[in-house]
Amino acid sequence: MFRLNKADCATFAPLIEPFQVLILFQSFYFMKIKIFTFLLLPLAILLGVSSAQINPNNPPTGRTGAPGETTCQASGCHNGGSFSGTVEITGLPDTVLANQLYNVTLTNTSNASRAGFQLTALNEANQKAGTLVAGAGCSIGSAGGRQYVRQSSPRTLTNGATSWTFNWTAPETVAGDSIHFYFSTLCANGNGQISGDNVLLGVKSVVLPTMVSAVEDAATAPKLLLSPNPTSDFLSVDSPQPGYIQIMDASGRLMLQTDIAGKAKLDIAQFEQGLYFVKFESKTGNWTSVFVKGE
Repeated sequence: MFRLNKADCATFAPLIEPFQVLILFQSFYFMKIKIFTFLLLPLAILLGVSSAQINPNNPPTGRTGAPGETTCQASGCHNGGSFSGTVEITGLPDTVLANQLYNVTLTNTSNASRAGFQLTALNEANQKAGTLVAGAGCSIGSAGGRQYVRQSSPRTLTNGATSWTFNWTAPETVAGDSIHFYFSTLCANGNGQISGDNVLLGVKSVVLPTMVSAVEDAATAPKLLLSPNPTSDFLSVDSPQPGYIQIMDASGRLMLQTDIAGKAKLDIAQFEQGLYFVKFESKTGNWTSVFVKGE
């Protein structure tokens, strides 16, 4: 085994001391880096969370106030505001047609400075209904089998209002015949923080008529006799049992609704020329047919 005596240590000491200093410097340097990193890590996390909370672009999904959802006015998110106003959507008739595309506009009318929004469309089972397509200033998100349209960037209110426009295509069929649009809009003070903001909520429901096939009609659905067809002034209706009638135009707009039992004569003289849908609902089933309004 190689050993150094005192004389050798005295000889090599001038060479060893610089390496000892270098090792001590490296240990101290890396210790400073670790301490600095340890101190910065919580700050970085804090800044990241804060930035995510106040980031108004493409907000997290599931904030429409729909069943099972919260809003942006949740604990730890936007809160403390007292803005008043309304939020509404236009472009959707009370009755929609299968596979039809609709141009929908959501409008925030309030005394806020800035605003954002989020919307989802659900059927009676609280599942996705139809397909949303983003418009200018909007983006699409999905979560839990639901689809959402939201702002891709917030907007400043002008004369007390701002709006976003996007497309929605109705599904071919829907459970329960009804579709519910749940939407929320954030009213913000524009200070870039999460305080001093609050949410306005809205809901709109539409009906998607169930079209029955000829086989289903003959087997299960109650038949409704319409005459004459085409017609110009009056539509005679003969129902096999008591029920409820709705007449919609080709765009899905509800034109007439009434209870019926047996025979009835409906005045359609004021209807414009075109194709109309007649939906008959009874305890034993639904039946849908069409007639033409002529000159």
